[in-house]
Amino acid sequence: MRAAATIVLVAIVLSVANDAAANSLRVLDGKRESLQVRFDLIQQAQHSIDLSYYSIDTGEVPIAMIELLRQASLRGVRVRILVDGLKSRLPAKFEQYLQRYGIQVRVYHPLHQGRPSWLNRRLHSKLMVVDAHRAVIGSSNLENGHFELESGRGFVDCDALVAGPIAEKAHAYFDWLWATPDVRPAPIRDSLGLDVLRYRPFGRSDWKNAWRDAKTASDYQRLLDRALQHVVCQGGVRLDPQRDWMAEACHGVEMRLLHDCSSDKSEHHVNRWIVQMIDRARSSVLIESPYPAFDRSIRSAISRARERGVCVTILTNSLDSTDQLNVYAAYQNHKRGLLREGVQLREYAGRDTLHSKTLLVDRSSWMLGSYNFDARSNHLNLELCLVSSDPAGAAQLWLGLQPRLARSTLVRPDTLILPVGQDAAISKRARLLMKRSVIELYRGLL
Repeated sequence: MRAAATIVLVAIVLSVANDAAANSLRVLDGKRESLQVRFDLIQQAQHSIDLSYYSIDTGEVPIAMIELLRQASLRGVRVRILVDGLKSRLPAKFEQYLQRYGIQVRVYHPLHQGRPSWLNRRLHSKLMVVDAHRAVIGSSNLENGHFELESGRGFVDCDALVAGPIAEKAHAYFDWLWATPDVRPAPIRDSLGLDVLRYRPFGRSDWKNAWRDAKTASDYQRLLDRALQHVVCQGGVRLDPQRDWMAEACHGVEMRLLHDCSSDKSEHHVNRWIVQMIDRARSSVLIESPYPAFDRSIRSAISRARERGVCVTILTNSLDSTDQLNVYAAYQNHKRGLLREGVQLREYAGRDTLHSKTLLVDRSSWMLGSYNFDARSNHLNLELCLVSSDPAGAAQLWLGLQPRLARSTLVRPDTLILPVGQDAAISKRARLLMKRSVIELYRGLL
């Protein structure tokens, strides 16, 4: 019996080791590479493409991607799209058009179901899995601003391409999520009767007008063709799917897919894992978050790390770069306490909004994904991350962090009254002062 148990244990250890050896990781270098990877993988797909996204709108990038998905479906690839019911901007008639080509569209917690308990619980993951063997995981939503095709302010993200058993686990996660009762078929009309094109304007006026005028199948197909042409001609994306993106990846990387195991978040699985990573830090912790409205668990873990003498750095948006003033107000209220504990605060001063969500501990353990280190990520939204204690992956993440750190400014105690972000409009500063006085009343919803 003892010999048999030993054989089983050795088999398990070898299986885990083989899984790690088979995993490949490539932290993507910026918006253009992140977009090109997605386009290439869709064109290379042979069996299945699964997408799960918090936000999809009708900008040229997502619509061009959907056109490639339509072409994939025509050649026999199974295509499934899962989107959050609050943040999807795809009109219902357009979704029905896609379904004619075999593309399956489902919605997480759709508004039209009339279930109040669902309203505040959203699907926040950003995932694409191709042939159950390659996956893109990170912080980018499917919107123009995340891929450098907006003329105004965009977003700075961190995505990774993975292959091997970790991608198979991502595929299994998608299957689980797709089958939960929280996911429903796309509604036949826009949620609550909203005209989504009017509810959230986007893009240039000629593009918006074309969408407003679209009524027939041929109208939608013209939009799909036009979007793809625009992304290729104006965005510099190539329609040459021959590139092997994993050739330059780091192979044999031990990784774990971290996600919520229940839709009600009762296990707090992601939050507990992140807190444990911070609690194990011995020398350094770097938290990168666009929305650091820390709840008690993360805030306490930061304090414990400082008590142990760990160097803690937080990289987030400045007043000028933030797109969520409520969150910045909550963060501003806690700056003094963080600085008093010796936490180093750095605020992004680039032209875009920092949107990356990463954690680097002791330059060896790391996390990247959709987790925001806030109360919503801990208690309300479904999150998806890659976590690892593999130094090779940490080195890739650290290299990718350098441009963002270089564009950040160190917060000093004498800047607390006048926050970093000297270019912020006076009206924005005035609104910040008002929000700071009331934000703690609903901090748990941020």
